[in-house]
Amino acid sequence: MLERIIKKNSSISEWSYKRFARFYDKIEFNDLEFAAKLSTIERLINVENCTDIRFIAKEANCTYEECIIKIRYLKNKRVIGDYYIDTVNGIICKCSPEDAELLYKYRAYIYKYHYQIDDITLKLPNTSVNNYNTMREKVIRDIKYLTDKGLLNGVSFNDVDKRIIYYSVEKRKIWPDYVTISCPNCGALSDVNRGSKVRCEYCDTIIEDKSNMEV
Repeated sequence: MLERIIKKNSSISEWSYKRFARFYDKIEFNDLEFAAKLSTIERLINVENCTDIRFIAKEANCTYEECIIKIRYLKNKRVIGDYYIDTVNGIICKCSPEDAELLYKYRAYIYKYHYQIDDITLKLPNTSVNNYNTMREKVIRDIKYLTDKGLLNGVSFNDVDKRIIYYSVEKRKIWPDYVTISCPNCGALSDVNRGSKVRCEYCDTIIEDKSNMEV
């Protein structure tokens, strides 16, 4: 059940999942089966060691793309380990020793400091004035490789301007003043700007944040 997953990470919720999906340009609507789907995916991967994404999606009653986002979400929440998500062949597999070593090399720069390419290049111990451009190109190749394989959690790479995009950073920019409120009519969760109103996407009821109102 979802309770077992939440014990591993109490920040898991449908609201945080929907925000995470948006980071990957996926729109996820309120889902009455959300808890069951997430629990099934976690069980199949962690307990039954299933690697077939299409089978996992079928068992969890998800679409293929939805299942991939949910796997990414569970990876980001550290509920499942570092898996390579092979979307072409429809499988997930554990990191190879080489990939694990590459992840370890960049982990602190990415997750702790949210560095960009130039910052990472300068911080690498083998970077010098003479080899800076070569090292920078290698960093770009490595980061692109890790993001393409789905090994970096909550991270995407803009190949045009060579910029790393961080979910945790973008989340603070985009949703700094939002709260999650249940619709008083149907109970669906909605994103509401503090002190503002929205219309429920399911039953059209007006949902209002009253947290800042004087009593």
